Amino acid sequence: MNQANSAHTTTTSAPGTHPAASFPPVQAAHITLISALASLKPHRIIGSYAADRFDILERAEHLEKVLAAVTVYTKAIVADTAYLAPCGYVADETGFLADAASDIVGALKNAVDKMIDDAAQAAE
Repeated sequence: MNQANSAHTTTTSAPGTHPAASFPPVQAAHITLISALASLKPHRIIGSYAADRFDILERAEHLEKVLAAVTVYTKAIVADTAYLAPCGYVADETGFLADAASDIVGALKNAVDKMIDDAAQAAE
């Protein structure tokens, strides 16, 4: 058997470099989630009760991104668990999470629409 077909074949890389780390899918999904959440800072609303439609819209967009990252992570965990569990025991119910996320973000965006409509009516 030649060395290229051996399970113990090692490869050499340039001096001072390291091979890329390899993570199981659930750990990679967790790293991706934490990285995404760390980069998503919520919009700060100045004042106690002074949120305008722009503040609410920015919060809606923030939550949309956060919940999308959480949904992707959840799907990865459920898919991996279903793959490793005995056949048929784990059902993918992550659609409910996606629906809830959509409802939450939709409620904030609907509030913005109502604020715009109310301002337009007040201006008439």
